[in-house]
Amino acid sequence: MRVLDIGIIGSGAIAKVHANCVQSFEKTKLVGIVCTDPSRSKQLEEDFNCIVYNNEETLLEQSLDAVIICNESGKHGQSSMRAANAQKHILCEKPLEVTPLKVTSLLDFINEKKVILGVVFQNRTHPEYIKFKKAFNQGIIGTPLLVQTQINWFRDAHYYKNNPWRGTLQLDGGAALMNQGIHTVDLLLDLLGETDYIAGSVSTKIHAIEGEDVAVAHFKFKNGVLGTLSGGTALYPGFPERIEVYGTKGRMVYEAGMIVEAPDQKLISINKAPKNNSNTTAKIKDQSLHLNVLEDFVDAILKNKEPLVTGKSAKKSVDFITQIYHSSKINSIKTI
Repeated sequence: MRVLDIGIIGSGAIAKVHANCVQSFEKTKLVGIVCTDPSRSKQLEEDFNCIVYNNEETLLEQSLDAVIICNESGKHGQSSMRAANAQKHILCEKPLEVTPLKVTSLLDFINEKKVILGVVFQNRTHPEYIKFKKAFNQGIIGTPLLVQTQINWFRDAHYYKNNPWRGTLQLDGGAALMNQGIHTVDLLLDLLGETDYIAGSVSTKIHAIEGEDVAVAHFKFKNGVLGTLSGGTALYPGFPERIEVYGTKGRMVYEAGMIVEAPDQKLISINKAPKNNSNTTAKIKDQSLHLNVLEDFVDAILKNKEPLVTGKSAKKSVDFITQIYHSSKINSIKTI
């Protein structure tokens, strides 16, 4: 059995999740981690028993099959390009980059270098979402008419203060939508496809950040379905993300990774959705979905095929959110 040598660029909470997954999967070996903060390097070495590098270039000189990019969002492009230039396959955290133009430049470069690029949208691998999507595609609610999406989270001031890059335009691309909301936007687009138009408004209400902590939008998909979205990180005490889809034969509701309403009662998840989403430290307790992403990525490398979430697919959520920002700025419903 071939075992792939993996390096990780980034040393925050999500990097540790990926490191745990790499070490727990029999087909991968963790070779090293890039950490630019000397105060954390020793602890990382002890926790993961691997070499910790203080720069990307040295890691990329090693004999690696692939790297996982999980530094600040606004650095994903340059790190991914360096990895591609070194002929390493890439698994990149969301978003691929913080603007559509930067994503396009990255995808062009990746295509030129002919390496595999996978993107971490782990919620697509959730068994309940897979069941939800299958039932939806089989027409359980008839012809879809309307979708209502809620990403009404809460983050306290420490969430942004402890990581100053969060909420900045340069490194976070915005805030509530580009960071938190993008996961639910990805599912929305995976379910319903491309849009005809998007209009929205964003605002910063309580946090001392450049990006938004409250957002609303309405949109129309090419299949005729109308949609709304509300979201934020200022919405105390915080609520689970939720997608409600209405059709000519009923309604389906997907909330916090569970099917909570469907025409067929057998589809409804046994466990109840959590009452709120106010985890200010953004810790990820269940790492099984990230492990699913890693397994899919490794399979793509070994079989030379596309991963579940390609760069082209991942770009759609960045486009969608950017259009909301653009609409808010110019007060227009016209898609850019």
